[in-house]
Amino acid sequence: MKIKGVLFDKDGTLLEFNKTWRPIANQVVDEVAIKYAINDKAALAQSIGLFSDSIDPNGSLSAGTNKDVALDMLSVIIKTNNNINKEEYIQWSTDLFNRVAASLPFFPVVGGVNTIKKLKYAGYLIGLSTADSFENAKLFLKKTGLDIYFDYIGADDGIINPKPAIDYMNVFCERYALKPAEVAVVGDTMADMNFGTNSGAGLIVGVLSGTGTRSLLEGQATIVINNINELIVKEKVIWEDM
Repeated sequence: MKIKGVLFDKDGTLLEFNKTWRPIANQVVDEVAIKYAINDKAALAQSIGLFSDSIDPNGSLSAGTNKDVALDMLSVIIKTNNNINKEEYIQWSTDLFNRVAASLPFFPVVGGVNTIKKLKYAGYLIGLSTADSFENAKLFLKKTGLDIYFDYIGADDGIINPKPAIDYMNVFCERYALKPAEVAVVGDTMADMNFGTNSGAGLIVGVLSGTGTRSLLEGQATIVINNINELIVKEKVIWEDM
């Protein structure tokens, strides 16, 4: 299989999702609850798919944009705050999410930085396709030292359509004269799997390092692996023999 580029999801794929985003989301929920006098913080958390013992792989925290997270919490807030200015709230909430994320550590998947380095040195074009904001995406890459290996950052800028729309694939391919069939998509959620299918990716790799389960991913993934380190086995990229 002739793969020339790889589009990686970020959260749960390159980054330890629960370890990174649970403390960020908890702080965001706390600050939202204080600002809008919400007594039921559990309802706010559950609206974005954050539970005490799990994170919903289809919830906005796992698979949505910062705006999606804001809107899901808004569904709880408006029950007691009917006069809220929606646009002002969304701007405040997304700014809050970015501020809290910038103040807390990001945790890359163990060994993942070295795997990306190996793929880059093997000649692959490396891209990011995340529902997170550009600010958080760039911050994550810089904090982990991955920024020098990535050729493209596809992230939420308020304009481009997020996954599972095909915009990130189109931009990546146009920029580097690739065909979608020459690109592998790697991710941990159904949004990633659907993105790969919708865009005509040559290979769709599901990883179990995030919120997705094998039973959830294997219906659309070409292959399901434990984490991105299994993309390389005995110094050979797994799709070379596919």
